[in-house]
Amino acid sequence: MNKKLLLISFLISQSITQSAFSDDTLPKNDLDLTFSTSCDSRNQQAIISFVGDILIHKALYQAVISETKHFNQIWKKTDSLIQKADFSVANLEGPAALGIDKNGKDRGDIGFVYDDEVYSGTNYIFNYHPRILSDLKDSGFDLITSANNHSTDRLGLGIDRTILAARTIGLPTVGTRKSDEPNGEYFKIVPIKNMRVAFVGCTEYINIPDNDNQVLFCENEKIFKIIKEVSARPDVDALVVLPHWGVEYSHLPRDYQREYARRYLEAGAIAVMGSHPHVLQPWEKYTTKNGRETLILYSLGNFVAAQVGLERQTGTVAYIGISKNGTQKAKIFGVAYTPTYRTGTSINPIGRSDSPEVLDHISHMYGTLTRAEPNGALLPVMCPKNIK
Repeated sequence: MNKKLLLISFLISQSITQSAFSDDTLPKNDLDLTFSTSCDSRNQQAIISFVGDILIHKALYQAVISETKHFNQIWKKTDSLIQKADFSVANLEGPAALGIDKNGKDRGDIGFVYDDEVYSGTNYIFNYHPRILSDLKDSGFDLITSANNHSTDRLGLGIDRTILAARTIGLPTVGTRKSDEPNGEYFKIVPIKNMRVAFVGCTEYINIPDNDNQVLFCENEKIFKIIKEVSARPDVDALVVLPHWGVEYSHLPRDYQREYARRYLEAGAIAVMGSHPHVLQPWEKYTTKNGRETLILYSLGNFVAAQVGLERQTGTVAYIGISKNGTQKAKIFGVAYTPTYRTGTSINPIGRSDSPEVLDHISHMYGTLTRAEPNGALLPVMCPKNIK
């Protein structure tokens, strides 16, 4: 597509987005999601948190270099939000590949630097020092999806190095696999409280084609096979899909996203938690043909990025509560969210007295009744009427 057509397409999408949300055409109370499963403490229960895109752009990276030399200085104010959950998931956009330059060559360990050759956060080609993985883990993140359009920014070797670094510290990754493991799994099954939950990541596309077999694509029939087979296993209580998809900077999910989300859920997933647009897109409850109540959150927005403007600086920590009674599969008993907002080089939790503009913006995606205060408990928000 030429530049003129791209500009026209962008302006049309922006016009649609602005009209859709400036006129409040989607009533907020339709976004105040409730679920029929009881918050019964006698059942097995767990809360899982999710954040969206983590992009360490140049300004953020250089701040880390000049200050603590730990990436979690950027998001440390949100650590308590992450640690409220029993298990936490993030999307890391870009490799964490030790010593690999933009051409996919191994330069060795050059230290903790920003040189825009080995470690970069600009020009749409990213690579982070693998310390970011341990910093994420130290903040309370338990799993990352590494399937996104930046997966191959350091080619296949970058995927290998990222997975190896994550394995070394015991941080599971999903959505990609090592080049020397052609039958490696794109999913992980992890214990959460007394349940076992599967996570599978996928991406709509990759920026640099290189050994496509290392990345799981969201529209490939392979993902439906994984969902059907893994969700049906007797040792799996729930399965969550983490797609990297959609149109950047648009608040509206496209028809194909809606179609694929429903197909994932009909295949056996309990939730679809999306990323990539760098802005928030709404959530919705979907009841499958066999009567299961499931969740779709089309885009979690930016968690960490240096992009400017309220819409791109606003993110969310989203929570899903799951419950299991006996031998049944897990069910969703409630959801909640807490807004975040980047100021300078710091990600901040947003409470009721912090920013009316941010709160108003995010309420158009997730309503108001399930917003959890940064210092508040989650269960009273997730299920205020049926706690036992």
